[in-house]
Amino acid sequence: MADVDLYLMHYPCTFARGPERFPKDEDETTYEDTWKALEKLEKTGKTKAIGVSNFSKGEVENLLDNGTVPPAVHQMEVPFTQWNKEKGIHVMQFSPLGNQNSFYRDIYWSNGRANRGRLIDEPVLAEIGKKYNKTSVHVVLAWGINHGRSVIPKSTIPWQIEQNLASASSWIPKICRKLMH
Repeated sequence: MADVDLYLMHYPCTFARGPERFPKDEDETTYEDTWKALEKLEKTGKTKAIGVSNFSKGEVENLLDNGTVPPAVHQMEVPFTQWNKEKGIHVMQFSPLGNQNSFYRDIYWSNGRANRGRLIDEPVLAEIGKKYNKTSVHVVLAWGINHGRSVIPKSTIPWQIEQNLASASSWIPKICRKLMH
């Protein structure tokens, strides 16, 4: 029996240890080197599957062209989902509720400008949820699941965890069939 079900490489680059983490020099270990180590780990049986997170399409193509084991999972936001599916790579939707961290809402880190509000506060999601006696969280998670993705929202707040679990109930396929037609 495997020790770990799924082992993900979080980024396609390596990081230095300590407070100045981003990223190590280019002559350090590459993501290709790390992938080769993960392939060896999977062959030992210590993990059932290996995958990636936050990779571009080109980086995944590189692994497919040069590796012996394709990623089983790609944890990501939603771009190029269909391409992953065609390659037999399951998509685990990264941050399916949009990033709830105020750091991303208040000032977007890449451009220094205020970002948009929280996804779950979008009026259309609240309207759909109200129609079915559900929350906007339920609607967002149902959308991801019914598009064939795994959705793993993060929370440490008990009532939010309960809402997330409730999203997996039998109403999800019903509401999404109605929403998609």
